[in-house]
Amino acid sequence: MGTIQVPANIMDPRLERYGDYRRLAKARPITYLIAQVDNRSDDTITMYEVVVVTNDGQQIEATSVSDYVDIWRDAFATEDGDVAKYNQGIELSNSSNFYLHPGAKGTAILGAKEPIKTVKRVFVYPAGAFDRVEARRTS
Repeated sequence: MGTIQVPANIMDPRLERYGDYRRLAKARPITYLIAQVDNRSDDTITMYEVVVVTNDGQQIEATSVSDYVDIWRDAFATEDGDVAKYNQGIELSNSSNFYLHPGAKGTAILGAKEPIKTVKRVFVYPAGAFDRVEARRTS
C-alpha cells in the first residue's frame, strides 16, 4: 500500500538535494514523483518503474531518481572534472536507491524526463518489470 504524488510539489524539501545537484551539473529539469510505501507484501519492493498515462494518451515513464543522479554525475567525469562533485553524486545516488523489505515503510523518489500536466492512469511496477499494479486516485 501507499501513496504517490504525481507530479510532486517541486518545493518539497525532500527534493532540494536533487535539484541542487542537477543545477550543479547544468542538466535539464525533470518531473519528480514521491511515493510513500508501506510494504505489506511478502516481496521486496524497489519501485522499479511508474508509468503515467496522460489525458491525451501519452505514456510517461518514471524511474528511480538515482538513475538521473548517475547521468548528472557524468558531467563531472571528464579529465578535468570536479572529483568532489563527482563523489557527491555517488553518495546521492547510493542514498537514493530504494529497497524495501516486507513489513517496512519508506519513501521513494522517482523522476521522469517529460513534464506531467495531466494524469489519467498510473501504473506502478513495485518489484520489477513484470509485476504491475494500477494506482487509484485519492483526490
